Amino acid sequence: MRALWRCVAENAVLRSMTYFQDFLALLGAALAIFAASERAMLVGVCVGGVILAVLCWWVCSIYSRLWNKSFRVASLHHIFCAVAALMTLAATVCFVALRHAQEASEVSVRIWEEQLKWDRLWASKTFNVAYDKVKALGIEDFTNYPAPPVGGSIPATSERAQFECARTYARSAAAHFASSRPCLSSIIQARSEVPAEVLKKDITDYFATQGKTYPATKGISLVAAEVKAGLRVHLPRVVKVFRFMLVGIFVAGQLLAFGLVGWAAYRDLKART
Repeated sequence: MRALWRCVAENAVLRSMTYFQDFLALLGAALAIFAASERAMLVGVCVGGVILAVLCWWVCSIYSRLWNKSFRVASLHHIFCAVAALMTLAATVCFVALRHAQEASEVSVRIWEEQLKWDRLWASKTFNVAYDKVKALGIEDFTNYPAPPVGGSIPATSERAQFECARTYARSAAAHFASSRPCLSSIIQARSEVPAEVLKKDITDYFATQGKTYPATKGISLVAAEVKAGLRVHLPRVVKVFRFMLVGIFVAGQLLAFGLVGWAAYRDLKART
């Protein structure tokens, strides 16, 4: 039981770290786009951020005198004040930069799409699953289609086999996106699979003009298209949630920095009494 709880805890920590890394990557992309497309505004925002940071430093260094008038801020306490000031500057710039959250999200989706297309391990695992599922249907002739790793294609002459093969690739790609882009996936409420009607249309179009095996890249492209469509629908939510998360991180950091200075002033007061 203890081992089970440890495994659950480790998975939860790993998911949280991946979620936060995804958030930071999206924030970094938004900042890069902001810096490249609106340099004049960036300069103005930085100036305003510096003013707010100086004000924050000053407030952090004197607010503890509300209950300890004789307290003097030492070098260590000024470090806490500096952290609060830097967080203020960073939060100000990032808050404005998140106006480019949609562009940053689209860049993230394109990067994911290209990375997955070159992910041989994912392609191999998904192919194995698709092969087994189509074979289990019992409606295709697998005589000249050896099992992996020897074989490299799946017979899909029937509509049912085509749909099963395509659905397997699309589901696998959607699951990969949810695990590798958890922050973005949760914000836009990405679907766990491509809608059946969209999948059927893509299958019909593909098999009407091309080969007899549904390629992995088609499933990836379908998922990417669905995610991009979700971005357009949920654009206000994307910007709002990103900014809400940023404010939450900012407030937590400010509480920590101000709290440490306040605690030092409180201990100093106790020592004097």
